[in-house]
Amino acid sequence: MRSPLAMLAIVGLASTVVVASLVQPAGQPGTPPPPVALPPAPPAPTPIPVPDGPVVATHELADGLLAEDIKVGEGDEVKSEHAFIVAHYHGTLKSDPTKIFDSSFNRGVPYPTSLQRVVAGWTKGFQGMKVGGIRRLTIPSALGYGAAGNGPDIPGGADLVFVVELVDMLQVTDDKVGSGEEATGQFLPVTVHTIKDDKGTVVASGEASAPYIWLPGEMNPPGTQFDSIQEAIKGMKVGGKRTVHIPGAMNGAPPQAQSKIPPGVPLTMEVELVALRVLTPAPQQRR
Repeated sequence: MRSPLAMLAIVGLASTVVVASLVQPAGQPGTPPPPVALPPAPPAPTPIPVPDGPVVATHELADGLLAEDIKVGEGDEVKSEHAFIVAHYHGTLKSDPTKIFDSSFNRGVPYPTSLQRVVAGWTKGFQGMKVGGIRRLTIPSALGYGAAGNGPDIPGGADLVFVVELVDMLQVTDDKVGSGEEATGQFLPVTVHTIKDDKGTVVASGEASAPYIWLPGEMNPPGTQFDSIQEAIKGMKVGGKRTVHIPGAMNGAPPQAQSKIPPGVPLTMEVELVALRVLTPAPQQRR
């Protein structure tokens, strides 16, 4: 049997060997770490054929605007000129249908926008459409780009033809009208809420014990200037409750925003407005 002193000597030697094996000799580089695998890039969007077919309904609207339904949708209906929509479109000149000046169908990506930020022919022409519907809009110059035109592809005075498909829209349902201050202009809303993804999984919440403060620009859709949360809460009064459908194309949640919110997927938000700070009041309408 080894003496205790001999055992200590063996242990000490073993420790020395282990330590020596972990220390790189002077002047020699260490083994580089293995390369980090990057996530695969998302596939490029695929162009979509422009829909065509017989006209099933015709609407002759004011100022020479013509709306022809190729397919009547079955989803939510556009009832306001202030609506926020997600749409595919294919624009040509009426005088030359082969002259394509812009097409989201060709890019394979639908376009999110407010009907207050487009030509008047769109603002008026989408009224009454339902999600899933396809419509051909023949837009006179006065409701398009007028005498000035738009760049080299749309000359002044040109009438336009758009084939449009209403893919989705921001939907707001008031479950309870509040009695406090109203959310107008630009504001900081403080909410108690539950947000679910398209599979019904809760991805974010603001509890009554710790309400959430939404900062401006926290959910800007890619490539746009408007904030989906601002638009979802606009018009609410403190104490009110609302259910909001946010289309995937309007869900631009960045990674730091309530970390579990996946960007680009449709969301359902049940929200109660518990406090509000108005930063910039809405401009008053002229009468």
